[in-house]
Amino acid sequence: MEGDQQRPYSVLTRNEVKEKMNKQIDDISGVFYVSKNDATVLFMYLRWDTLRVSERLGEDKDKLLSESGLSSVVTDLSDSSWVICNNKTSDDHVNDGLISTPCCSHKFCTTCWREYLDSLEKNQTVISCPDQNCRASVGPDTIEKLTGKDKDFYESYILRSYIEENKGLMIKQCPSPDCNYVIEFHQANDVEEYGLNVALPRTGLVTCNNVSDWLSTEVEVSVVDRWEERKAAMDGAQDDLQDFEDYIIKNPDSLKEQDVRIVREGLMLLIQCRQVLKWSCVYEYFHTEHETSKKEYLQFLQDIATTTLQSYLKTLLEETETAFYAADALVLCKFRHNLTTATSNVGNFVYHFIKTLQDVGLI
Repeated sequence: MEGDQQRPYSVLTRNEVKEKMNKQIDDISGVFYVSKNDATVLFMYLRWDTLRVSERLGEDKDKLLSESGLSSVVTDLSDSSWVICNNKTSDDHVNDGLISTPCCSHKFCTTCWREYLDSLEKNQTVISCPDQNCRASVGPDTIEKLTGKDKDFYESYILRSYIEENKGLMIKQCPSPDCNYVIEFHQANDVEEYGLNVALPRTGLVTCNNVSDWLSTEVEVSVVDRWEERKAAMDGAQDDLQDFEDYIIKNPDSLKEQDVRIVREGLMLLIQCRQVLKWSCVYEYFHTEHETSKKEYLQFLQDIATTTLQSYLKTLLEETETAFYAADALVLCKFRHNLTTATSNVGNFVYHFIKTLQDVGLI
């Protein structure tokens, strides 16, 4: 990819992904006159395939609703067994402490619901009534009656389903622990070609066990110093991103949404690049004394990468400050071009940095 072209991906927050998901639900709900609750269940049932959901609703709406557990289940209310709860027993048909789906009358207390939700498999396409003999689907309308913890769980469950099951969505969850960012690729073939630019899992370079062994072994002080130095740089990059996010929350009108995204992508890329440099230090330990040339070449490449990232950080800070105080559209336009180009160049540089290390057998 040439430096002056647009980058092939965008970095999204989980809230931005949620907005995309809700729009997909709203569109189907409005076109086919189904509730948002039913539209959510249908998307999970058909793995977020908008075309398939549309075709099935158009062909036979009632049949699809029945298949997905959205048709009412007839229950004999004369039978007290319709109240199924491990913590309460009652024949009273009106009990605010017991909750059922809109399509059945199998009532459970909030404790039973929580235990049931906790036991779900992550890859279930549809959540059904806790009664093992009932196919009535559990949707947002039912969850809304439960506790805040249950609502959060269900929201995360649906969002994970949307990200992992949606074949038409070219997105990739960042693999770093506790990271809430998602990468959206603009074209299908960009996922494989540019994935390393934005999602560089630490295990892609070296395993945690290797590092544990390395850190517990007597090695060159200079190598350990470089590790600590690059770790500090990565921590600093993470702090920069958090400071930026905090500032935008407090000053939401300081930058336009597209400009916030451009800066955020740059800060995210810096964290990932710093992470690569940190973990590349470990490989100096694995090269024996007979591989001095490899070790020296690795250090040479690391030095170039460090200088490149420092230059990029300077550009990122200067351009972002310019954007904060931009007085007209022309200045903002120049900021977007300059920073997008610089970020693209650094992304490509790190991609080739890793590829070079692999090609010459340094990692």
